[in-house]
Amino acid sequence: MHARSVTQVAIDISGDGKLDQSASIPGSDKSTRFDSLEIYLVSYQTKLNLTVSSGPGLLTQEQGSTVKHFNYNVSTCVPAGSYNLTFYETSHINGTAFFSITPLPVTVQNDHPADACTNGTNTLQDFPQASSPPPQSPWLDGTSIATQPLPTATGSNSACTPTALAPLSALMFAMLSFVFL
Repeated sequence: MHARSVTQVAIDISGDGKLDQSASIPGSDKSTRFDSLEIYLVSYQTKLNLTVSSGPGLLTQEQGSTVKHFNYNVSTCVPAGSYNLTFYETSHINGTAFFSITPLPVTVQNDHPADACTNGTNTLQDFPQASSPPPQSPWLDGTSIATQPLPTATGSNSACTPTALAPLSALMFAMLSFVFL
């Protein structure tokens, strides 16, 4: 990611085509559904936690589409360094509530940083954060989720932390693409 540029993000929320579109609308009465999806740009190296997307807007935009798109303008106030683009998802699967945190490591480049960020900043949370993802993907016919090491070098101890992933998270399927402009 580059400061002064736009990062295009696309997220497939269809559950590999198995999730009814109405289940992506916050407040849905479906037993398997999204409750919220928020995204933050977080770095323990630079001590910064910025809101990328919060509230129901991401899930409710592009009605009729199971792929949600947004452009993230990387501000010139964001210092160069290692970050996580961190997804916070609350959802229900067959009536059971889950909270999943999915950090995706990214690098921000910024040759000419501006003043300190003031808009959209949040308190830096402890690392790692507690989450309660489902023990298996609802889309894999009862097979368990493989736990794989996901480098999260932006954590306070700068070590790789194994993170369990249910295709990106409980309900999002493994389609997250970035286009750097």
